[in-house]
Amino acid sequence: MDDINIVNNINRRGFIKRFGAAGLGTLALFDKMATAEVERIKSSQFNYKWKTFRSDEILKIGMIGTDGHTGTIIGDLSKVKGVKLAAYANHNKRVSRLPKETRLYDNYEEMLEKEELDIVGVCLPYYMNARASIEAAKKKIHIVTEKPVATTLTDLKMLLETVIENKVRLTTLLDMRFSPPYQAIHKAVAEGKIGEPILVTAQKSYKFGASRPDFYKKKETYGGTIPWVGIHAIDYIHYTTGLNFSKVTAFQGNKDHPDYPGFEDYAGVLLRMSNEGTAMINIDYLRPETAPTHGDDRLRIIGSEGVIEIKDSGKRVELISSSTKPVNIALLEGMSLFADFVGELRGQGKHILSPEEPFEMTRVALIAHQSANQHSIIKL
Repeated sequence: MDDINIVNNINRRGFIKRFGAAGLGTLALFDKMATAEVERIKSSQFNYKWKTFRSDEILKIGMIGTDGHTGTIIGDLSKVKGVKLAAYANHNKRVSRLPKETRLYDNYEEMLEKEELDIVGVCLPYYMNARASIEAAKKKIHIVTEKPVATTLTDLKMLLETVIENKVRLTTLLDMRFSPPYQAIHKAVAEGKIGEPILVTAQKSYKFGASRPDFYKKKETYGGTIPWVGIHAIDYIHYTTGLNFSKVTAFQGNKDHPDYPGFEDYAGVLLRMSNEGTAMINIDYLRPETAPTHGDDRLRIIGSEGVIEIKDSGKRVELISSSTKPVNIALLEGMSLFADFVGELRGQGKHILSPEEPFEMTRVALIAHQSANQHSIIKL
């Protein structure tokens, strides 16, 4: 045996000894395969008619909570004719300048009992949203809720059953679908500009800021960075490609925020798409405070006949195809998720999120988070 082979054998034995059984178990990660606890949520489960409204009816809106993206609802009220903010529960000073006629309640249970509402917006600490949505559904009120619609699979199943049983319409604040770059990519892919989508890479990178709410400190109340932030990327990959997902595995951790032990400041998600293509998502709250923007969101889709990609922090979308040189495609004007939802309830077209999508996107995000906790691949 020559000297090189002797050294290689010693290094190999030393590596195995140091790496140990736990390390070998990590190497065997991709041999593990679990099946999702909750089956894919399908459009056929929503084969009922929900309550709709005439175009001249005044719709009474109720708001619950001030966490998350309340502006997606409250900020767009002025863009929608024939709606009024009738009541607000679990309110604090973070949301100001409410209409004088808006009635305030300390808790949403009282508001739901006393008010006759048509739509309710739910923006509580994330782990509380499913329960509030369930109570609203029991009152047969349509729902616009913060994402994820639930932070556990148990709550997701319960919410799904309650919404269907009471024949209400629920949507969630996955409003990046309406962002001009994602609208442009959706249109280009649907028109076949890149052929079949094969490989997708996405990014969600954010500043953490000076602090976050206390409920971020516990896993049980935060719910996970993949469901809270990663769900946007999961959704806009699904929306732009038109594909579902068949398998998922993920990694996550907290490396730089010890005061928030229940919070993950980074995550990586790997998804097998329904056409056997692959999607990869990286997520972090490690963006430097000196960065010019709070977030840095990206999407790149490689297809059988071209590549389409967001460039310059969403200012342009570049398309390269087998028949054209790189070109910037036109960005479409952004729209309002809330206005779009009200439009469907008035019979003026279909909402951008189909009835099953808020639930299915949440299911995928929760299972991705579960796979990171369990160190396994999960069949979706």
